[in-house]
Amino acid sequence: MDLSEIPIINDTKSSTRQSHTRTPRELRTDEEYEADPHTQEVGDANIPMSEDEDSVEEDEEEEEEEDVFYTPGTQELYDARIEILNQSLSRASQRIDTLKQNAKDPDFIKHLKHRRNINSKLATYGLYGSQLIPGNTRAISIVRFSKNSDLIACGSWDGSISILNSQDLTTKTQAVSGSHLEKVGGLDWSFASNENLLISGANEGTINLWNITDTQDKIKPKLTIKDAHSSRITKTLFHPIISKYAISTSFDQTWKLWDLETSKCLLEQEGHSKEVFCGSIHPDGSLFASGGLDGVSHIWDLRSGRSIARLQKHMQGIYSTDWSPNGYHLATASGDCTVKIWDLRKLDRGGDNELFSIPAHKKIVSEVRFFNKRNCGNIVDQEQESTYSTGAFLATSSYDGLVNIWSSDNWIKVKTLEGHTEKVMSCDINGDGSQIISSGWDRSIKIWQSYQI
Repeated sequence: MDLSEIPIINDTKSSTRQSHTRTPRELRTDEEYEADPHTQEVGDANIPMSEDEDSVEEDEEEEEEEDVFYTPGTQELYDARIEILNQSLSRASQRIDTLKQNAKDPDFIKHLKHRRNINSKLATYGLYGSQLIPGNTRAISIVRFSKNSDLIACGSWDGSISILNSQDLTTKTQAVSGSHLEKVGGLDWSFASNENLLISGANEGTINLWNITDTQDKIKPKLTIKDAHSSRITKTLFHPIISKYAISTSFDQTWKLWDLETSKCLLEQEGHSKEVFCGSIHPDGSLFASGGLDGVSHIWDLRSGRSIARLQKHMQGIYSTDWSPNGYHLATASGDCTVKIWDLRKLDRGGDNELFSIPAHKKIVSEVRFFNKRNCGNIVDQEQESTYSTGAFLATSSYDGLVNIWSSDNWIKVKTLEGHTEKVMSCDINGDGSQIISSGWDRSIKIWQSYQI
């Protein structure tokens, strides 16, 4: 076969005077090859290179340099980060001063007696009351005590939200029908506001902001953000210091930072390879811990937007995260039936951040909550150091139908609370440590109380 007869398709612009397909012999003469300044010699063959072909490598390098993996932030995001920075540094300074003061000349015998005293009181927890919410038809997915612990917010898979009195579990008020069309997953009270502000999120992707007052029979949203996420919203959280900021997590594999005064999304953050199921904000307001069904928890710095840690020891998805009030312990609850305690002080040392792994339950651990002391401190005797009380224990709920109480000194189980007939989906601890609330698939709200607190 004569190779000279094979047509060559040239990707450079052809002369208009040539209407037929050119063969190698017709392309150029030897003199033209040698005169072409773009001819590159390779071995014994001279290969003509066009200007476009000659610069392909440079273009590719320029494209690689121009590729960015972040979205330039807005001025509103910059202002929010500066505000969070200023507020969190002040809060962190107070927390660290308290920790330093407690570390000076500690009385270990006194502390040991105090720890035993708290554990003995926690062991007296028992069922105080149980209630079915009128009109509710599905599982109660989330429960939360208010700032003063006098109210309990309940979110249901039928889309309803109810506010209960914490003393007798009577229904105080309910959200108007249709406020959420699908399962409520996110629910949180603002501890930074003087009002009883509540934020909620549901499967249809809507976020609602509520102001709960004593005069309402039916509550209407103060603010509604439709299509806040393109998929199911799993958690909604108020910033612990600045109530106008909130965070939502979603099955669209992102979490978002919101300015509730303007209803604007300030930041949409990716980073998980699967759905983001939960999250919690550091007590200083500086960090955000997200947990995903990929089994990874990311620690994000809200002041810079960077991921400062990637915690990935869980074998299955993470369903709940919570910060200890001490500021350096983080608890993550997983589908692998464990609760892991992480020590953020080890980040700078480059070591293993996992402090302890608690074999907490026999099935999925649906929630973990540290005791966060606020407003009153009945759990501590007057002669004892009150600073030991906050964060002294944590509660976990599980699909095995149990609620467990754990000491945060040695991570040993102090008490098991039995009473639910099906999966327990959520739990929370009130402000003085005297009550624990739980909810689940049996559609009941149960309140547990220690009779020595």
